[in-house]
Amino acid sequence: MLHDLRSEQRLTLAEDDGTGGPGGSPGGAPPAAQEWFTGLPDTLKPDAAVFEPFKDKPVTDVLGAFRDLSKKAADFSVPATPAEYDIKLPEIPEGVMFDQKEFDSFVAVAHKAGTPAKVLQSIIDQQFAETIAASAEEKKQADAADKVLRESWGPKYDQNRVEVEREIKALPQTMQDSIQKANMGNDPHLMELIFLVASARSEGKLRAGGDEGVSKKSHAERLYGGTK
Repeated sequence: MLHDLRSEQRLTLAEDDGTGGPGGSPGGAPPAAQEWFTGLPDTLKPDAAVFEPFKDKPVTDVLGAFRDLSKKAADFSVPATPAEYDIKLPEIPEGVMFDQKEFDSFVAVAHKAGTPAKVLQSIIDQQFAETIAASAEEKKQADAADKVLRESWGPKYDQNRVEVEREIKALPQTMQDSIQKANMGNDPHLMELIFLVASARSEGKLRAGGDEGVSKKSHAERLYGGTK
């Protein structure tokens, strides 16, 4: 029986004898998409398993995937120093206090904890948004309270306000801090109460020490009545 050697050779290649296999390049050369994988430099061959899932992809696709991955990884990387975070701060409205020293300390703590740049930026954006919104709400409430006082005091508003501020400054620092922390510095009810105290003091109806109206009799006289 005669044998067609060319047919046998084609059949052998089709069964993939390790010289190219189905779809292989002539002569057993790897497909163009695999050339980059089969030609990995010696320094990368120990890590060939990492590239194995991409071996049938063109090198341009592989490089594009790694480029996108590197970009995403950079978004969640931790800078070498706190100064390299490059945090973008929003425009700070008037009336909102910003302490640069305290902010730098916060960033330093976040860096020590290994907070990625993108995550830290997101946290700061949220905190500033909440602070600005809270400040706007406080101003709204303060304006409403001030309006009540202006309607109540009328043309004497400025004068009364000066007396109230003077009375507040005369209070112990702890009380001043409490008023400030409670956001009552413009509460109309508190302001009117303080104004009444200031007015009583200026008219001599209230003396320092709070002894106005207290009997000057001795304790024995108050308890047992007068003796002769």
